[in-house]
Amino acid sequence: MELSSEEIRRLYAEAESTEQAARDALLIRAALYWGFTATELSLLQLWHVMSVEGQWRERFLVPDDFAFNGLARTAWIREPAFIACLDQWLNQRKALGWGLSGNDRYRGFDGALPLLLNNQGKPFAMTPRSPGSQDMLPSGMHRQLRELLDRAGLPHHSPQVFRDTYIVRLWHRRLTRQQIAQLTGIRKAETITRKIRHLLPEPEEVFSAFLP
Repeated sequence: MELSSEEIRRLYAEAESTEQAARDALLIRAALYWGFTATELSLLQLWHVMSVEGQWRERFLVPDDFAFNGLARTAWIREPAFIACLDQWLNQRKALGWGLSGNDRYRGFDGALPLLLNNQGKPFAMTPRSPGSQDMLPSGMHRQLRELLDRAGLPHHSPQVFRDTYIVRLWHRRLTRQQIAQLTGIRKAETITRKIRHLLPEPEEVFSAFLP
């Protein structure tokens, strides 16, 4: 199930009224524009998306050490409205003094810190799946996305809905399953089919004018 245009509008509006409006406005858009998992949103560092000179990278690599399924893949920063949200968030971070480095690299920020920070200016929490486990869950980012959905009156959606909406939007733009897999790190074609099945034509529709 994907988000409707009206639900996205409500999310945008609610994000812009939170304590960290610049961060949350960017977070909603990043989740929809990149289709990242909560882990990827948590661990993406500033240097991944920005050059040392302080320019946003039009094309960047999601590294295999935290990319979904361990598959490095390309992502993009090309939409002016999204770039404006990125700039607004960094302006807010600078005003709060969060993650500053004291030099001119990366616009004066520590490039090794995550792009997105929590309400205390720290990385979003990652917690072990079980005691002693090396498998880490994005608990902090999951809570933040959950909170934004709830604020927008969308408690029936899980945070996974952002990624599902991304996949549906790629399909509407006529990307193939193979292209969607490359952009998401999803290995199995049937996983993508399951997310777009409701958009596929019913088989009987082809039989109304079938014979040569």
